[in-house]
Amino acid sequence: MSAESAAERIIWLHKRIKDGCYPNAMRLSERFGISHRQAQRDVDYLRSAMDAPIVYCAARGGYEYTRPFSLPESIRAEDPEDYVELFVTAEREAYGDDGAMQLRIPYTAVLHIPNRLKVTELGKFIVGRAQGQDMYRCEFRNIGFFLGALLAADEEIRIEEPQWLRERLMTTLEKLFDSNRE
Repeated sequence: MSAESAAERIIWLHKRIKDGCYPNAMRLSERFGISHRQAQRDVDYLRSAMDAPIVYCAARGGYEYTRPFSLPESIRAEDPEDYVELFVTAEREAYGDDGAMQLRIPYTAVLHIPNRLKVTELGKFIVGRAQGQDMYRCEFRNIGFFLGALLAADEEIRIEEPQWLRERLMTTLEKLFDSNRE
């Protein structure tokens, strides 16, 4: 197992817990194509090696934090086969305009999608339901590709959050509209 995949799993698990999605070992194993046993080791690693206040919530069928928790800047494990050295620094993708590190952590959004067929079409982005009728939590790594998928859906889909993504969509559409005026 590569350190990068271990890092990606730990970051994904942490983000899902922090976002209130209640992930579990089965979802983690399905998401990354690993065994249920490895997924459980990832959860145990987060709990024991990183001292994360993680508990299983039977009512929700997944994990939650009992108090606020953040990942450290680097992570080390006793078993280098599983978790060499991770991550925030190893997961850098680029530097932003302000000089801050940008991570390859997936972006998340909440969409209102009233058409069930469109929910199926956008299934590769949907990671769970959000609070409210026809509300879905989505995850994506490439903003342009995600916005393109929303446009291709040709449906009344509303970006509920984050606000910056809705603004980005509007700006992109205005540019496209302006460049195609006759």
